[in-house]
Amino acid sequence: MRKKAIDFSQKKSESLITIDSAKARIMAACACREMSEKQAHEKLCAFASFSEKQVSDAIEQLKKDKYIDNARFATAFTRDKLRFLHWGPDKILKGLKDAGVEDVVAEEAIAAEEELVNKILFEILEKKKVEISKKISRKTEQYKEQAEELSNRLSNKEDNVSPKERATLCRKIYALGAKIRSASAQMRAELIAYAVRKGFNIRYIHAHLDELLQGIDDNY
Repeated sequence: MRKKAIDFSQKKSESLITIDSAKARIMAACACREMSEKQAHEKLCAFASFSEKQVSDAIEQLKKDKYIDNARFATAFTRDKLRFLHWGPDKILKGLKDAGVEDVVAEEAIAAEEELVNKILFEILEKKKVEISKKISRKTEQYKEQAEELSNRLSNKEDNVSPKERATLCRKIYALGAKIRSASAQMRAELIAYAVRKGFNIRYIHAHLDELLQGIDDNY
């Protein structure tokens, strides 16, 4: 009788996975990327139904052998999220807390990257400003064209505009002018909202906005 081929792609039975083999997998994973103590704990528990003592002993050994270290993980996590995803300090802090990193360790890791935080924030605000400016400029040009058309009606004596119509036209021109003048305020509000969504707090944002938006009123 022909023997059935063994399917090595199938997951091993829990009974075949020892705490040492599970720990070895964690060690291999840590050689590729940093892992927090909480993440290592969760992965060990996912391999099989080990006792809490087995897991805690394995974690202590991994810490002793320097495979896992929350401070090192926090540093790597902070730099990666800043450089590749452009997360701000608030979002990074939440991510570190979710990974089980102690508050003081997380805050120290973020504080150590303050120069990079400011650099990333300025870069993303500058890029976003160009995008928002194009959108606002299109609207502003439309408002200017509408205001010019209404002004031409007011100045054209042949149109025989009544006093009531004149007052209505003046109100419309004033409203369009207000929209044009509010362009810089709209720009500032949208940039703040964008940066907050990325995880930057107001202290960091306001430190850059005045410089970034200097002279913007002259463009509208």
